[in-house]
Amino acid sequence: MCLSTPGRVTKLNGALAEVESEGRQGWYNALPQPDVQIGDYVLTHANLIVARLEPEEAREMFAALEEARNLLEMEEAPVDHDNPDEFKG
Repeated sequence: MCLSTPGRVTKLNGALAEVESEGRQGWYNALPQPDVQIGDYVLTHANLIVARLEPEEAREMFAALEEARNLLEMEEAPVDHDNPDEFKG
């Protein structure tokens, strides 16, 4: 399963755009979104920019991804089955 995370365009070079997402940079084909500009938030897939996002959409996606990561970390945390207090919310 592929998950597209939002990223921000940091550079343009012809039909290519450098996108920073979660601390990683990569170059993507901007032809599907020819009006993309430096500073735009975008979604990428298979080395293509597939959508431009409004800043609020990107913030909501970043927040949802952070919440999902936190839930996964809670599931992966070791559980002390001898301490019933650990299960109290």
